[in-house]
Amino acid sequence: MAKTELPATAPARARIGLPVIPDGSRRHPLLLALPPSSDGQGATCNNGCEPCLSRAVGGAPPASVVGQHVVLRDREATLRPELPRHVQELRRQGAASVALLTNGRLLLYPRVARALVTAGVSQFIVKLFGLEAASHDAHTRVPGSFEQALRGVEGARRLGAEVVVSFPLLPEGTGSERAAQRAAQAALARQLTEREPVELPEPEVLAHGGEYRYDLVALRERARVGRWQHSYFPMIHVNTGPACNIRCVYCNVHGGDDQRLFDEPYVQQMVDRALAWCRTELPGQRHTLDFIGGEPTLHPALPRLIGYAKAAGFPSVLICSNGVLLSKVRYLDELVASGLSGVRYSLHDHRAEVAGELSGMAAVGKRYPEVAELLLRRRDLEPHFYHLLLPQNVGALADFMQWLGERNHTGRRLEVMLGMPSARGRMQSTLELYPPLAELRERVEHAIEVGQRYDMDVVMHHAPACVVPRDTTRAVCLHVSAGQVDALTGERHAFNTEGDAQYGEACQRCAAKTRGCYGLPRAYFELDREAAEAWLQPVELPEYLLES
Repeated sequence: MAKTELPATAPARARIGLPVIPDGSRRHPLLLALPPSSDGQGATCNNGCEPCLSRAVGGAPPASVVGQHVVLRDREATLRPELPRHVQELRRQGAASVALLTNGRLLLYPRVARALVTAGVSQFIVKLFGLEAASHDAHTRVPGSFEQALRGVEGARRLGAEVVVSFPLLPEGTGSERAAQRAAQAALARQLTEREPVELPEPEVLAHGGEYRYDLVALRERARVGRWQHSYFPMIHVNTGPACNIRCVYCNVHGGDDQRLFDEPYVQQMVDRALAWCRTELPGQRHTLDFIGGEPTLHPALPRLIGYAKAAGFPSVLICSNGVLLSKVRYLDELVASGLSGVRYSLHDHRAEVAGELSGMAAVGKRYPEVAELLLRRRDLEPHFYHLLLPQNVGALADFMQWLGERNHTGRRLEVMLGMPSARGRMQSTLELYPPLAELRERVEHAIEVGQRYDMDVVMHHAPACVVPRDTTRAVCLHVSAGQVDALTGERHAFNTEGDAQYGEACQRCAAKTRGCYGLPRAYFELDREAAEAWLQPVELPEYLLES
């Protein structure tokens, strides 16, 4: 498959994630504090930045620095008269390089800079908090500190020292504004040092791709008719953390590989930002908040987070769950008492042995139908069922629909979403889990007929519009758009939930191509291009979907 997913690192002060352990490489140097001075005092600073971004990094010093790249990062270390001696000692112990993070002000004094260069400082990393004196000095709270820092850069370079500039403050504003700010910073750094700016040396974390973002699923403007008129869209997905208690073979987010939970204040912040964004950008609509993961029921604060979202103003709060923990005694009651409106339940088979096989944990298989029956008996919740079509269950699709219908005692019309696999996550490499196209349409249409006998509303997700060519009102792709919102800037970006999908020849003649349909997962073309091309077909869209 063409697409890969890679982790990213980010400053610990700006992200949530797994700590990156410094290994002494140039990419992840050792960040060292200075030992206490003879009077027992630590480093101080001649700037008044608040908060300080260069406080000493905690932890015991390494047993050895031989061959390691080291950065001294401890408030303003140049104020310590014993600093040259400490640098000399690190060099004597075999450090590959010793860099110094500084505000640069004392480097304008030749004796200070010369003593440090002679002792073995490999590089001075000078912090600038603005592009000009006004913004820099406002942050440092010291008039004249910008001019002194620039003179320090010049003085150190005059002695032959290597000097680079870092801009520690995170850029703000829109994407274009941040890009312009970074370009201006790079230009100033090159002017001062003839080098590009560097990132502030600080603790880093391995960042999760969805952090400080939330997903938005909204109805397309022309789709607010018929079965979609009273749906739960627009919906905001707020992630409680990638931790999951199972490892489903089909998971499109690698569930279970990353066992982190986001802390409660962070999730609350996402809720607040999402609600404010919705009220500004999607006014007058009934917004739904959906806690997702990983598995949100693993979060110990989930009841409080549900209550927080309701109190903040979300009229409807759901969770998207594999259901394993919902069978705990009184747990679902606790969630409902906190304000839970409904559960989007991933139920991919009503047969315990098949459900266990698909979850990657056979021992939990019997819980899936048990939790489904639990939800189908409650009248204080809206159950929404999501059923992924896989080779293991597609043959029993009609039986699944009948099983749901016969057990529905909610007094509500059931909403069932059938889906083809999304070519993301584990589905990028498990081609054998894509359901065969032969008879797929017939099985889906039969399942819809069974659902209609039980008054179910059945729609198709992660599927081309032509999976149900005679009733394209059921195609999610034609009625719903997905996006991501940057929680820090409010910028909205398109988001392809289908992963690696592509069009066939028939798609070029189909009106659905320009109305939201992404075609078939690329896997079908890799498995049997001729069969994939033969299966695709143009569809006729109802008039309301053709309106501009």
